[in-house]
Amino acid sequence: MRITARGPAVGATALVTVLLAAVTGCSSSGPSDGDDGSKLLTALGALAGDSGTKQVTFVDTARVGELSKGDAEQFAWVSAPASPLLSPHEPGLLGQQFEVAQIDTAVDTAEAGHWTGSFDAAAVTKSLKSDGYAQSEKDGREVWAHPGGTGASLHVSDDEISYSTRDSDPMAAVDPEDGSSLADDKEFRRAAECLGDVYRADFNPSTASSEPVRLAALGQRASSAAKNTEILCFVAKDEAAAKSLEGELLDVVGAKSPKFDGTKVTVEKGDQPFVRAVVPDSASQRPGRLIISDLELWMTAAE
Repeated sequence: MRITARGPAVGATALVTVLLAAVTGCSSSGPSDGDDGSKLLTALGALAGDSGTKQVTFVDTARVGELSKGDAEQFAWVSAPASPLLSPHEPGLLGQQFEVAQIDTAVDTAEAGHWTGSFDAAAVTKSLKSDGYAQSEKDGREVWAHPGGTGASLHVSDDEISYSTRDSDPMAAVDPEDGSSLADDKEFRRAAECLGDVYRADFNPSTASSEPVRLAALGQRASSAAKNTEILCFVAKDEAAAKSLEGELLDVVGAKSPKFDGTKVTVEKGDQPFVRAVVPDSASQRPGRLIISDLELWMTAAE
């Protein structure tokens, strides 16, 4: 099978590269292998549905902070939101005092995002002013943008920050109309159901309707800092594709022992069948390893 990350010619290497970029650059869990993913769906509801043509990353930053108190390095691969505003190539836009720890939840694409948390809106807007940004009103919201048409457009308050780098009607990306957000997209909802209560989720959609896998996602779940589980979810175009992928993943699990020992692979049937692989991490395996170092399961779905 092959998942197309940006178009029909993009294959396995591109899939891993796209997800790797989101993980490296840029909540407590229950016993179920998949539930309604309510916090995740709430975050996805902040982005317009057309954002789903790109890599989408959700991070419960507050939960990651709790988990990593004893060992920040353990969670370094999965702790940072995948936002261009936090890139070292654009330092200081939000102010020198801004820290990722101020963000509670983040959902981001390469061009738009929405954060909740505890922010110093006055300090952020002061920084934007010093960088030449000006304020205007759009649809009842105060929006900051650069008069030269460069950079991001932002809405800033003490508990929310929304931004977009789109050229045309940028804030539409973070102000979806009713029924048109990523939370309303049937494939994203199905993937969220598969992932369940995760503190991080990375989504990679296919852009070709003929692909056997319509949407791939990796979630991170931890009942404690010492017990992390990674959940791979592949929303398939039909049950035949799902069953085929299930067999291929089981073959890899068996062949790569002990790397994936304890992994459970299942198929959920329905109008949007999905394949779920629940992979426990040992104490020596860092969260995010499935797209950083132990790539075999991803590559199986991508080929």
